Amino acid sequence: MHCNICGGTEFEVYRGRPNEVCTVCGSKARHRIALDVYERLLFPHLGEGARVLHLAPRDCLFDVLAERLGAGYITTDAEPERYPHASPKEVVLPDDFDKFPAGHFDAILHNHVLEHIPGHWKDHLTGLVRWLKPGGVMIFSIPGPYRDGPTVEGGEHLPSDAERLEKFLQEDHFRLFGNDLEPFLRDLEGGELLSDGVTDERRAELGVRPGKAPFFVWRKQAA
Repeated sequence: MHCNICGGTEFEVYRGRPNEVCTVCGSKARHRIALDVYERLLFPHLGEGARVLHLAPRDCLFDVLAERLGAGYITTDAEPERYPHASPKEVVLPDDFDKFPAGHFDAILHNHVLEHIPGHWKDHLTGLVRWLKPGGVMIFSIPGPYRDGPTVEGGEHLPSDAERLEKFLQEDHFRLFGNDLEPFLRDLEGGELLSDGVTDERRAELGVRPGKAPFFVWRKQAA
């Protein structure tokens, strides 16, 4: 096993999950899978001057992406002070879906972000897709999905962190994604849902359990 972000070979248990956190760079399973997907489905398809939006830019991926993407790499978060290493622009969703014009980005990246945004997740995805250029790609992950049924929302309306923790498994989560996310992306007009191409053999190489950290890759139709 090795970390494809820093080359580390030792991993720690996190919340009962073995080999979850790299002891060198602090990456979790989803970050190592993310880079694997970016190497195959993002970097080779970006032309000169491409603009890539990264929501909630974790430090373990920031240096790699900043080096590979250059001046076109744009980071944002609702609380920029949480990511001092990236100096992100303040963008609070869903209020700031007019922050960028339509067709502005060649790619949009976000990992475990959608569950933190109040409102309806379908509106959020539609708003992000609007920011993509024709031929652009959105690559993202979510917790789970945990449910065999449809996504459950409404965490922003609960009165306490304790209730959110009980219902949505984390104090700052507003929803639990279910089995309706993938069909929505598959049927979303104007693009197609692609396979992330990550095999369980590759997961094992990166210290990731079989079937875990799936990624959603949605490509907008070219003009």
